[in-house]
Amino acid sequence: VAACIPGPPGTCAMLARVGALTQAGRGAVLRPAKAPLVSSVAAPALRAPKGRLISSVASPSPLPERVSPEAIKQRQPKPDTWKDSRVTYRGGLFRSKGRSLFGRLMGRWRGTTIDLNHDFRLWHRHEEASRHVRLWLESLFLSQTLRRLLFPDLTIVAAVSAGIVAYNQQVLHKAMETSAEVAAQVANETALQVTMLPGMIALPTAPFALSGFALGLLVTFRTQNCHGRYVEARILWGTLVNVSRDIASRILCTVPPTSAANLALREKGMRLIRSFPRSIKYHLTVDGFNEEIDIQGCAEVHILEKKDACYRDELAHIWNEKDAYGPAGLAPGMSAAGVVPDLDFPNRLLRKRVRSRPLWIVHELGEVTAAIRDSGAAGPIEVSILDNRILEYNNVLGAMERIMRTPIYTPYTHHTTRFLLIWCSTLPFAMYPVVGPVGTAPVSLVISYMMLGIEDIASRIEQPFEVLPLWRYAATVDESVSQLESHHAAQTPGRAA
Repeated sequence: VAACIPGPPGTCAMLARVGALTQAGRGAVLRPAKAPLVSSVAAPALRAPKGRLISSVASPSPLPERVSPEAIKQRQPKPDTWKDSRVTYRGGLFRSKGRSLFGRLMGRWRGTTIDLNHDFRLWHRHEEASRHVRLWLESLFLSQTLRRLLFPDLTIVAAVSAGIVAYNQQVLHKAMETSAEVAAQVANETALQVTMLPGMIALPTAPFALSGFALGLLVTFRTQNCHGRYVEARILWGTLVNVSRDIASRILCTVPPTSAANLALREKGMRLIRSFPRSIKYHLTVDGFNEEIDIQGCAEVHILEKKDACYRDELAHIWNEKDAYGPAGLAPGMSAAGVVPDLDFPNRLLRKRVRSRPLWIVHELGEVTAAIRDSGAAGPIEVSILDNRILEYNNVLGAMERIMRTPIYTPYTHHTTRFLLIWCSTLPFAMYPVVGPVGTAPVSLVISYMMLGIEDIASRIEQPFEVLPLWRYAATVDESVSQLESHHAAQTPGRAA
């Protein structure tokens, strides 16, 4: 149901958000629009007769239909077909409708590499003796580093090399036409030898040898700092997984299932724990690792709407489970009446005024521990331990936000990038007298690829949350909580496995 009233743009959307319309005689109600917990494939937007876009009306039901887990997995990055140890992610900024056709093609071709969790088989492949030869022969042209550097960096080096060789060869041919001595000397040269004549463009190798040491220090320092951020981010996610397991275990062991209120507190705690890593995944990344979301060229409000729709689908599987408790979840002789989970929590969480959703979840967990204390379900010592573990959630969240919001000092990064590009672009001037016209371009390109590749890898891991498989870590927390619940149900007397 939508009201289409002539007036300024946005009138219909305002009425849909504010008004509550009742159709007399039919009982049809147009409820105030809320953030519906629905599929990311939202209801098609309605258009006014004049072409204005108006909002569609949300379903009055707080319990929407869920998207299948398989559909949600299809949005996530897929392992490379030729190797399942990593993912080449081409979503978000790499898959953008707002870019030019050339930019979109290059973005899809480049992507970024994300290492997945390794097992024994992948570690064996990673350490095998033939890895050096295999990585050159099998995957050089599939390397994301080479693809990312091919344009414009290596293209610039190749163009400079070609220009130097063409100009110097022209000078040489003119000298051969006027001097038989030069022609005879050139005839006795090998492919990698060169006769330097007045008028040729070249540079000595000494400046590159001296500046290469300083450049190496700059690039090494930058790479080490970026790798430190990557390692810290991985440690923080490991801490998050461990703390989630501990809080879930303590809530299950501390709060007895002797009343409907206790069961509701336990169930809410479990769902909050499962929601926390997913909220951080969307909080720290541009698209929550949903490849179907296009970012570039979209307004900030539209980006948030697309992310919220995908986040809603994932929350629906946590907060919309029917018969969450059932007879197996109750103590002997206790009725399931009154055991009502807080299914409206996702709608409160996804309100626009909630700026930090992970912080909201941490606060809700604090409310759960306070309710456990007030109900007498656990003693003060147990509640204090739970509060300390929830405090670690806050510490992890703050540390992750610090990494995400604070890059390495940008003047240092920019200076290193400029220095490196000038060094690689002028390298063909020094290579021409050394390796001749045949070897100038290949040698310059290989050296530039090695140097630029180190800096490119550093730039990717500087923001580590875009190159870590966060969706896998969130799934690990899900599996851990489910395992603890199943184990606790099996071990508690009077409860079914």
